[in-house]
Parts: sequence; C-alpha cells; structure tokens
Amino acid sequence: MNKTLSLFGMRLTTVARDFEQFPLSETIQKSFFRDLAACADRWLTEQKCFDAGAFDTEEWVKHFYLAYLESPFRQQFGGSRFNNMLWLSLLSRAYNPAVIIDSGTFMGASAWALSLGAPSAKVWSFDIDLSQIEKRTPGVHYVEQDWTEFDFGTDAGTRSLIYFDDHVDQARRLLETYERGIGLAIFDDDFPVVPALAMANGGRSFPKIEFVLSDELRIEQEIVWSSGRRSWRWPVDTAYLDRARDVIAVTDRLPNTSSITGIHQTPYRIVKLKPMHRLA
Repeated sequence: MNKTLSLFGMRLTTVARDFEQFPLSETIQKSFFRDLAACADRWLTEQKCFDAGAFDTEEWVKHFYLAYLESPFRQQFGGSRFNNMLWLSLLSRAYNPAVIIDSGTFMGASAWALSLGAPSAKVWSFDIDLSQIEKRTPGVHYVEQDWTEFDFGTDAGTRSLIYFDDHVDQARRLLETYERGIGLAIFDDDFPVVPALAMANGGRSFPKIEFVLSDELRIEQEIVWSSGRRSWRWPVDTAYLDRARDVIAVTDRLPNTSSITGIHQTPYRIVKLKPMHRLA
C-alpha cells in the first residue's frame, strides 16, 4: 500500500503513543522525575514573570506523569504532548490563578493540564469548533466561540492566566489580553521566522511573539516565502509590533525538556503584561 501511496507523496505510518517504552526500574523512574523537577525548579526560581508558590515539584511531576498515562492525549501527532502539558500543569500550580482561559481547545489536552494544576480555578476553554474534543474535564466550561466574544464579568483580571494555542496572530492576542486586564499569558508555537513558516497559514498566524520582540525583523519591509508552488508575502508593520511590545512587562521562554523525555516540545513563551492604561 505504501508503494502505491508513495506515487502521491503519501505514506501510512504506525501511530505510536508517548512513553510506549519506559523503564520499570524504580531507581531510573525516580531519576527521571528528579531531572524534570530540577529543570522546573531552576526556571521557577530564576524567572521574573510571577511569584511562584512553593510545592513539591518532583512529587507533582510524578503525579502528572501517572495521570498522563491514563489520559487520551498520548498520541505522537497533533495537539500538545507530554512536555508541553507538563509545563502547563506546573505553571498553573505555581501561579495558582483564580481564572484560567484556554484559547484553542482542540482535543481538550491543554484545558485538562491547566485545570489539573489549579483545581480550584474557574476554567473556560474556547474553540470555534469543539467537535474534536477527546476528553471533557469536569469543572471546565467549554465554549464554542472566540474567547474575546465571551463576557467574563468581573472574573477576568490580574490573577488570571490565559493560554493561546489557536493559530491566531499572537500580537493581536497579546493586545486583547492587555485590554481585558489579564496579567499572565502563555503562547504556544512561538517560533522565529524560519520554522514559523511551516505554520504560517498564509500569514494569518503572524506575527509570533518572537517577531514582536525582534529588532532585526523591523529592518525588513516584508517576509517573502514559498510554499506549495506559490509565493507568500507578509508585510512587516513596525508600528503594530511596537504597540504589542509596549504592553509586555516581562517575558521568558520555558525550558525545553526534550533531552530528558525524548519527546518533542514546541516552544512556549510566557508573558507578564503591564498594568492596563490607554494605548496610543
């Protein structure tokens, strides 16, 4: 069958899951949890985006790992995988937000991980299409619309955490977050220009936060690339990038733990936003 499909540039592959192979030795497992916890502890101690609450990180990593094995999110394609979801759970546990907003439900993995870390938080998960959900987490409110169309009343504020994995212009999402007085945001797929081209969506997913922070990019008038035998162009709007950068108080990247787990991790960017004021 693969010989036939190869004529059309396609191939069937066996779908595997994260941690299909994992040592049963208690000593090696403990070392694995300890290494992940040490990485998390270093970052939580050094980062300046928020005041992190104290908890037993190694015990939490173990708890999350065991919960992940029982979840429906272990497939090795599409959606978030173990490393990214572990970070979401660690961040929500360390930050302990009153409100969590998840923009980009897809299969429900991010809402599950975020709510696991902060079980007392109010959690809303938004997507324009909720038909792909694999698991509806108890206590999470799923809403089939863009998050900006929802009225949170007085709930959304500076002790809120919002996560974006919705393939929308991240500068736009940053400004929307600021305008609603939300204090902390996490962005998935925050790639620099070259790797970001594979998920440009014709330029509709640009700019990334990495673009917003780049001085070098501001020298260019446009980004031009080829895809699918077609040329694409995305004009660089320096004023727009500057406006988005102006609302950032502190920002940092989450460490990549792929060398510990052997599992691919997409780049996460965490942003602490400035207190709201009228933008120029």
